[in-house]
Amino acid sequence: MKKKTTKNMERRDFFKTSALAAAGLAMMPGITTSAKTEVTGKSGKKFKVIDYRCRPPLKQFGGLYKMRLGYIAQRPNVLGNPATHGKVPEAVKLFGKGDIAGALKMWWKEIDDTGIEAVCVAGRFMLGQPEMSMGTKELLDYEKKYPGRLYGIAPINIDQPTQKAAAQLEKDLAAGIRGATIEPGYRTVGGPTTIDDIQFYPLYEILQDKGILLQVQTGAFADPNNFDLPNQIWRMDSVMKQFPKLRLVLGHGGYPRITEALALALKWPSVTISSDVYTFWPGGQLYQQNIEMLQDQFVYGSAYPFANFDTTLEQTLALPLSDKVFEKYLYKNARRLLNLD
Repeated sequence: MKKKTTKNMERRDFFKTSALAAAGLAMMPGITTSAKTEVTGKSGKKFKVIDYRCRPPLKQFGGLYKMRLGYIAQRPNVLGNPATHGKVPEAVKLFGKGDIAGALKMWWKEIDDTGIEAVCVAGRFMLGQPEMSMGTKELLDYEKKYPGRLYGIAPINIDQPTQKAAAQLEKDLAAGIRGATIEPGYRTVGGPTTIDDIQFYPLYEILQDKGILLQVQTGAFADPNNFDLPNQIWRMDSVMKQFPKLRLVLGHGGYPRITEALALALKWPSVTISSDVYTFWPGGQLYQQNIEMLQDQFVYGSAYPFANFDTTLEQTLALPLSDKVFEKYLYKNARRLLNLD
């Protein structure tokens, strides 16, 4: 009997399978690892994995780890995603106890035990917040320390004049950083802004000309005031009209404007959706249903520490995707984005 794929799967079957992936997975088999660099899918095929979006247990990401421990893990009503609302990872616990060295060692163990080949870490800059700021030099130092296992994305400091930010971006790219990330919703000088702010256009021109990715922060927590402005997809459409070859990545997938993010990716082939943890948060079924259709424009990520490495990958492998698409989603798309091929 021919195995069903998303192409011939009935709609009710897709929702049923997606629900299994998003629920407790009580009946799903655990992840099988091979040489700590592969995972085995439902068909028995082995896949390599790059976790495009995660953060290590370092002081520079302390605010995110505190959010997992103090907000997500303590949420009064259940968020039905076992990777988020289930067991808190040991690395996160150790970080909460102040054991940074132990937490980092355990973090790598969790990566290895899950079967992840490499991770991608995006830096960030938030003025006056050392627990929410990771610079390019630190990222490059970690790349050298863990060659082939960790890749960094440079934070763009938009609290400074654009000319200065552009000069720093040129230096970062010359040093070998794999991409850049911008967080308009967290700008301090002048207040939160949006991606279509014309002041940023020289930055976009540099990245488009060099074929380097630009990740923009979106999602429910992309602005300290509210999640409206950072997620206005029409603004990203305006940017893409000016820079049609810009390799734009939606960090957190443009959530909660999921259908608009999908339309943006449909219209602009150089747009990539990194829905990461939101793939299994409320409404994430829309991402799940379109990974196969936009198979070159989705990239896998866990958003660790917001979700566990192992359970997130387990949920992902339960999705009704073809082996060809799993290969792209889990590995090949990230390699292409990071210019590793």
